[in-house]
Amino acid sequence: MSLSIATGALDTVWSEATIISITAGSLADLSACIGEVESKLKRGTLGASTTPSDADVARWLARGKQELAETKNYTFKRRYVSADTVASQYRYALPNDYGGGKLSVRDLTNDRPINVWDEAIFDAKFPDPSEESSDEPTIACIKNLELWLMPPPAGVYSLEMCYDRTGDDVSTDDFSWLPQIERFRVCDFAIAESFASLHDFDKSQFYYTRWEKGIGKAIRADGKRKWARMRYQAISGLQEYAARSYQRTN
Repeated sequence: MSLSIATGALDTVWSEATIISITAGSLADLSACIGEVESKLKRGTLGASTTPSDADVARWLARGKQELAETKNYTFKRRYVSADTVASQYRYALPNDYGGGKLSVRDLTNDRPINVWDEAIFDAKFPDPSEESSDEPTIACIKNLELWLMPPPAGVYSLEMCYDRTGDDVSTDDFSWLPQIERFRVCDFAIAESFASLHDFDKSQFYYTRWEKGIGKAIRADGKRKWARMRYQAISGLQEYAARSYQRTN
């Protein structure tokens, strides 16, 4: 028996909700972060022909953002995006920086949430989605990197999705969602990689240690904020359910 791998690309345009960017401070963008790395390397201005090159540093800065988002329960890594449905189309590509895990979907047109089902339950209920009659979508399911809607939309509906980003932003020079201290930590990671590329492993290890220490402090800070939101007490599952029910109805 042979298996056929499904092919084809979905072109779904997700637009980020209007947000207040954290741009205060000296590391406002990619260029400023590369300048921070240059100041630590003491090798002059980085360019296409230098070692490391400015493109190398930009790549390490992008990886640093992803490492940051993956390692810690970062407070601001939640992202809100929106897209319009297409009549009778039930498959939609997820954003490129979707990090897996929990996500919520809302029908802005009808101002109501869309329930996200586990794929096993979804498949049991809808073995062949193409056979379902089009209507207002009320159920969603994540399959690989796709969002499936049931029933298939009867027309154009505006959807809002909230999810955890990976840090691999659609725009590689986007630092707007990172507070200033986190941008300095990402620079520490890029500096460590830069010294490693120069085979200066002592300095590389020094900045790796700074990076890891900064991540540890950030994790503890996240924990303290979460503990404060819980009013410094352990909350049972029943209490959490009651609190969420209250928020939905008020």
